Amino acid sequence: MSDSNEDPKAPNTVPDALIQHIDSLALPELKSVLSYVERRIETLRTPIEEEIEAAAAGEVLKIEDHGAYALVRKHPPNPEGSGVNTDQVSLYHVRREQRMDGTESLHWVYLGDVHNAEQIRCGSCGGMLDKEAAFCPHCGADNPDYTET
Repeated sequence: MSDSNEDPKAPNTVPDALIQHIDSLALPELKSVLSYVERRIETLRTPIEEEIEAAAAGEVLKIEDHGAYALVRKHPPNPEGSGVNTDQVSLYHVRREQRMDGTESLHWVYLGDVHNAEQIRCGSCGGMLDKEAAFCPHCGADNPDYTET
């Protein structure tokens, strides 16, 4: 077990002068630096919509970006050959996932097929969902009460 008062080991890729400056900062300043670095990383990332379009099998119909995740409606690939199955629309919850090696990948969770494209609002959180949804992808409410939109 490591000592909690032990200084962390700096990565070899970070210049010594920067490490020394960071080590001299007090907690409020470190939190500000962390906030800045997180915002900077977000500006350098490929937008999740572009990653989804590049990775999706089938035809993406709609992407709703909710920050920490996206809801994706798409026609799946045609199981009997080339092209897509235009008779079916599938709904996915997609988020970025950190791998053990430090890289990121998209994590897709199949939520079900959309049989009725009419949308409603969840009575629990107010999020938009399909009328046939068994649970709310926003708040997780099972069989959510809903209001028509």
